[in-house]
Amino acid sequence: MASKRALKKNINLLTGELLNECFAFSYFHPHTQPKQVTETMWALAHTRNELISRINRKMSKEDRDKQSIRSFYKALKGDVANMPVLMDHFAG
Repeated sequence: MASKRALKKNINLLTGELLNECFAFSYFHPHTQPKQVTETMWALAHTRNELISRINRKMSKEDRDKQSIRSFYKALKGDVANMPVLMDHFAG
C-alpha cells in the first residue's frame, strides 16, 4: 500500500491537470457555455476535497481489519478513476 502522502499528492496532481484542461478548453473554445466549464471545475474541486478528507479520516479499531481496509482503498481508487468522467459533459 502506498503512503497517504503519496496518494494525496497524486490526487492533487490529477486535479491540477484536469483543471488545466478546463482552462485550456474554455480558452480555445470561447463559444461554449462558460457556465458548464465553471460547474465542472467546481465539481472537480469538490471531489478533490472529498477524497482528501476521506483519506485523512481515522478508521475506528473495529474497521481496521484487512478486508475493510482493502475495500476502503478500492472504493477510493474507483472514485479517483471517475474524476476525468466529470469533464465529459462539456466536451461534447
